[in-house]
Amino acid sequence: MGKTAKNKEVKPKRNRITFETKAKIIKLKDEGKKNSELCRMFGYSTSTIATIYNAKSKAIVQRAVEECVPQGACVFNTEYRPPVLNDLETILYEWFKRNEGRKVALTMTALQCKARSIFAILMDPAHGIFDNRGYRINKGKPTLRSQ
Repeated sequence: MGKTAKNKEVKPKRNRITFETKAKIIKLKDEGKKNSELCRMFGYSTSTIATIYNAKSKAIVQRAVEECVPQGACVFNTEYRPPVLNDLETILYEWFKRNEGRKVALTMTALQCKARSIFAILMDPAHGIFDNRGYRINKGKPTLRSQ
């Protein structure tokens, strides 16, 4: 016979931490607050606070991506994220790291502009598929017919 439901442990639900909360944690940590104080304030574990602080540049990039992408384009959900958003975040994070090393002042506006341009490139349909379709089947370039 199989195991009963009584023997199974219930996993705690994962809660998504908003950018505003992350920004508060980063700001307070930069001001000199200790991890233990922040844990009591926000109700998170010490490892969560440390992870948020250590990944602060990634949080800034993620915020820029969320603000630049149109609302209807993608759904921000913890269970499913379109691959385009992961690619966008990866590319933008690499760009951010390169410019951070050069000691260039980066504003949220600059990040959003860069994210918009990368998003436009990633969401643009493949040029070869539509432009060369007619040539591949020997019918010439597709044209619109007027009635």
